[in-house]
Amino acid sequence: MLETPVRVLQVLTVPFKQNGITRCVMNYVSRFEATRVRCDFVAPNAPDEESAELIERTGGQVFVLRHRNADPLNYIHQLSLIVSERNEQIVHAHGNSATLAFEMMAAKLGGAKIRIPHSHNTTCKMKLADKALRGLFRHNYTDAMACGEAAGEWLFEEKPFTVLHNAIAAEHFHFDGNKRAFARGEYGIPEDAFAVCHVGTFNEQKNQRFLIEAFALLLKNRPESVLMLVGEGDLEHACRERAKALGIEEQVKFLGSLPDVSAALSAADVFALPSLHEGLPLTLVEAQCAGLPCVVSDFVTRESALTSLVSFCGIDRAELFAEALASVAAINRELASDEAIAEVRAAGYDVTDNAETLVKWYETLIREAKA
Repeated sequence: MLETPVRVLQVLTVPFKQNGITRCVMNYVSRFEATRVRCDFVAPNAPDEESAELIERTGGQVFVLRHRNADPLNYIHQLSLIVSERNEQIVHAHGNSATLAFEMMAAKLGGAKIRIPHSHNTTCKMKLADKALRGLFRHNYTDAMACGEAAGEWLFEEKPFTVLHNAIAAEHFHFDGNKRAFARGEYGIPEDAFAVCHVGTFNEQKNQRFLIEAFALLLKNRPESVLMLVGEGDLEHACRERAKALGIEEQVKFLGSLPDVSAALSAADVFALPSLHEGLPLTLVEAQCAGLPCVVSDFVTRESALTSLVSFCGIDRAELFAEALASVAAINRELASDEAIAEVRAAGYDVTDNAETLVKWYETLIREAKA
């Protein structure tokens, strides 16, 4: 432990809301001791009231910087001023491409000696920008972090990186029969329905349209099925329209963004994740802790299968994914949840342990920088 708290600026390149990166970062920050770490935040939008209060209570501030991609030069300038004025020792930026060069350059200009890009995925949407910025990116960071081996190899290539798993409060997601009954009543899901659950932002990566197509085929074999879609996003309207066009809008439940998905996971019978790519999805770890059988795309990293509950399936044909969902058998959820939580903890995905690991890493980097 150092004499004064480490001053860290957490930079989110995604909206500050219920998405994987934000939830991962806040899981850690909520467990930091204010005597050891003070975290400021930069994000493209203001956080919810609860998150803002948590950050301020531990001595941090939130700064909103918009137009990162539209006006990167101004963004870099404004970010460098925050780094300098707040005397940040560490800038820890979260994303999935070499556009993190923007944050690393701003951190360097602002005087932060320790500059950490954190890779949360295994590919990106901005392929041309990523390729163009790789050189600048490599020359402006000091230490690297990733949510898993595949995510690290994608962004840092042959250079070294530290893996910090996307950890959760595992016990919170334990299967709960009372939560199951309450959630099914709340969402209008019959007790005998076969409930498929998906959690994710409505975008191309998460591939919800494909899931809706597969679910329509599943209904032919299991007409009692219901699809629960948790999340919001740009493609939500298009997905609603597709469900309507297929005549299955009554069986597809659009639940919006939920602050706590544990009840929805308890209510489900299978978790579906047909993503086009993933780093190490937090939702899949949570689903396993809930004792849920999980059918996931074969583009999801194999290291995310922390338990035997996960099965991989191709997403080139919707009927194959539908068959995989239909083949899921009923299991003892209590027992499955107990076993999964033990395995998740043993694999290093407990948030309390990992938060301490991250704080110690910050402190070590500060000591080494002063040496």
